[in-house]
Amino acid sequence: MIPKHIHDRFFKEAFSRPEVVADFIQAYLPDQFSRQLNIQTLTRLQDSHVDDDLSQHYVDLLFSVECGEQQIAIALLFEHKSYPEEYPHFQIVQYLLNYWRDQLKEKETLRPIVPIIVYHGKPKWKQRPMRDYFEQTTDLLASFLPDCQYYLINLIDDPDNHFDLLQSLYAKLTAGLLKTIRKKQQLKTMLEALKQVIDQLASNQLGEQFVKTAFLYISWGSSLTSFEIVAIFRSISPKTDKIIMSAAETWIQEGVERGIKQGVQQGVQQGVQQGVQQGVQQGEYQATLRGIKGMLKLGMDAKTIAAAFDLPLKTVKIYIATISRKQK
Repeated sequence: MIPKHIHDRFFKEAFSRPEVVADFIQAYLPDQFSRQLNIQTLTRLQDSHVDDDLSQHYVDLLFSVECGEQQIAIALLFEHKSYPEEYPHFQIVQYLLNYWRDQLKEKETLRPIVPIIVYHGKPKWKQRPMRDYFEQTTDLLASFLPDCQYYLINLIDDPDNHFDLLQSLYAKLTAGLLKTIRKKQQLKTMLEALKQVIDQLASNQLGEQFVKTAFLYISWGSSLTSFEIVAIFRSISPKTDKIIMSAAETWIQEGVERGIKQGVQQGVQQGVQQGVQQGVQQGEYQATLRGIKGMLKLGMDAKTIAAAFDLPLKTVKIYIATISRKQK
């Protein structure tokens, strides 16, 4: 099972962009709601309203936008789900209370919040009213329950194919990946169809960073092999070939940081300075070994790896020989 944080990481990177949020609103939400929004006023709210109890559920993506003829300010709460949630209303209500409590503390005018759940899991999402949680609830008793609704964007079960309505390059790549990340063949087909989109995004610095994020998401979150992913991105253009090298450096850096941390912890447990030094060296060695192994999977040769690590070619060949022995 793929860790949920991998999906959350890509979701937050993608939906931090107002153009992605605006495109999803216009493509996926009901017209009677989206037409009332002045998309030009869409603004990301940076303040966090997630407490410890909610931290495992929310990535905290909140936007303000003007709504209706009176142009009142409302908040849009975007929440990501890669697996069905049995009681989503309870999480939503808790978040709303946190938000309104913070507004009262700051003596701000209270604003309504429209929760929007973006779902792309395999199991069917069962959307039901909150009163269904309570067995044998009468109409009278139901009137005392919070009437908290939410919009659901189900990227997997989308009979109307709202994907075709997306305009932003960022939104197209985001929806395409979230929709197919767990389906190997569909993902390959989607990437083939989005080659021009990816190439256009890679033409500027911001888009290039997003394509790198998408590449890493596919690498961590899909069942495609490293060879398949590299082949697809290299077939797009020289710009995406460059992104592959940058992504490989990210893998290496994260591996080194983990290795150093593990090494230091090992040394501290030994309680002596020598142990710390040995631990760090061992951590660096293991991290380098993992980094070279990853680059070999990407089809890179010894010379390229030596240049990336700034190591003598002879040393890299020793590492490669060690990896080969361990794999036998």
